[in-house]
Amino acid sequence: MQFDFNWSEPINLLILTLAIALLPLQLWLVLFRNNDNVFSSRHWIRLCLNVLLWLAVIAFIIQPYLLRDADSVTGLFVGKDVPAARANALRDSITGSKNAVVGDFKNAGFDTLILVGQDFQPEMFQAIMRAKTLPNQLQWIPYFAEDQLQSLHWRGVLRKGELQVVRGSVNSSRRQVLRIRYGNETLDSTVLETGFNQFKVQFPVFAQGRMAVELAMGENVKDTLRFFARPSEKLTFQFILDSPDFESRALANWLGKSGHSVIYATTLSKDIRSQQTINKAKEPDVIITDAGSAGNSLVRKGLANGKSILFVNLTDPVAEIKAINVALGTRLHVSRITAKETVSIKPGLTALPFRFVQSNRYLISHALPVAVEKTRGKVGVSLLNETFPLQLSGDSVSYQKVWDEVFSPVLPAVGNNVEVKAPLFTGVNAEIALNGFSTTPKFVKIGSDTLFTNVSSLNTKSAKARFKPTESGWVRSNDSLKIEMYVENEAVASDLHNTAGLTDFVKSYHTLQQQSESGPIVSYQNGKGTRRELSDWMWFALLMGCFLAVWIERKL
Repeated sequence: MQFDFNWSEPINLLILTLAIALLPLQLWLVLFRNNDNVFSSRHWIRLCLNVLLWLAVIAFIIQPYLLRDADSVTGLFVGKDVPAARANALRDSITGSKNAVVGDFKNAGFDTLILVGQDFQPEMFQAIMRAKTLPNQLQWIPYFAEDQLQSLHWRGVLRKGELQVVRGSVNSSRRQVLRIRYGNETLDSTVLETGFNQFKVQFPVFAQGRMAVELAMGENVKDTLRFFARPSEKLTFQFILDSPDFESRALANWLGKSGHSVIYATTLSKDIRSQQTINKAKEPDVIITDAGSAGNSLVRKGLANGKSILFVNLTDPVAEIKAINVALGTRLHVSRITAKETVSIKPGLTALPFRFVQSNRYLISHALPVAVEKTRGKVGVSLLNETFPLQLSGDSVSYQKVWDEVFSPVLPAVGNNVEVKAPLFTGVNAEIALNGFSTTPKFVKIGSDTLFTNVSSLNTKSAKARFKPTESGWVRSNDSLKIEMYVENEAVASDLHNTAGLTDFVKSYHTLQQQSESGPIVSYQNGKGTRRELSDWMWFALLMGCFLAVWIERKL
């Protein structure tokens, strides 16, 4: 027998001392207050009952328990979304498993608990966390039907012009196409093969404010992805060109009309250079140039200082990219794909008949022949031919989308960034990350909640704030961030909500286990065996029984 009593706490020792002192008081009241000095059997019964009451009080204080060798008991909880055949197969494969329900969890004494599927009643999680004896191991076996989206996530808050990336996985029932659609327009797509697929689709954000796109598999819309686009950060673009041309001039004017600053520097003739500015220009963030200027001191200095470099107007990609690699230390590589002079990308847009060779050293755009390699800064190369005909034809929307797609992987990181991982769900923990703030906010106001930020010890310009949404729909920040977040409706996105809730529960459980091993939370697990002790109701019944016995004996 062992005791669950903290002998190092003075208050506990004082309580135990007072409880022990009760025995002499009880004996004096029973023995020495007997006026007739005759001890009958009634007096001995009274004495035994008082001693029994005293022993019960002492036992309640020191909480004795028995430690037995642990039996390997596995609990198996099956969600409502798991077919019976699948559940039976898992149950048969687990030695000594027990099909547990919420009602018998507290007294089951599992050392391993397995959760299968995602659709559980919230009461089950509460029962697990309230149990005195927590399982040593908690395992989760997700179950997803065919064509059911898994691990779907995207950026909940980003800036206009940045690249929205949607990732996930799915067990496809057949070969089909997964598309991101905005209205009738497909922003990006990927082919799903029969079986398990991990997918990634992306597109540049072309507007600001509340945005919603559809994720379709085949002809079926699987989900609507909502996010908030902040205004784009105004940057300074510098053009360094050997000679002016209509393509670069049109691009410079478009950037200026978009609110960016532009420095347009060209060589008119030998020893004669021209420089024009649009809006108030400062130190350039992005340098746009041609391959002939790869060795230019301004280009090399800009890259060394972390600036982004974009090469356009290529004519001989093999030779020019080789020169870029030599000058800037990149490892870009292209190969010819056809003998034609140009290839069509989309109506009104063509490119050189080359493509970038797949490599882990640089990023290749999905939709356009553009590659970006990260060094001290970013080096991007575009194989597009002239894009200004789109403007001349009046299709300014397509022109903007093309250059948003080109610039999105090239642009440098800017300050005052807010990152929120979507989707968000009511009752599920979420996080807001703040990066690049000159003065990090001490708190963030989201809806009616005020969230205090936790500044990183390694970077004082970065901070995080954790919260748990309480209402669905668009939630606005009532502070200088001026952002909005969309919280999914549980009834509409039940599958994703169940998965997110269970993922959050498993993380919380493992965190609790770590705290139990090293922190102030008392752990009921013992590596030497299983602890057996009286339940709260049994202690209540024992004490009340002893008190009633003493009281009734006095009344008889």
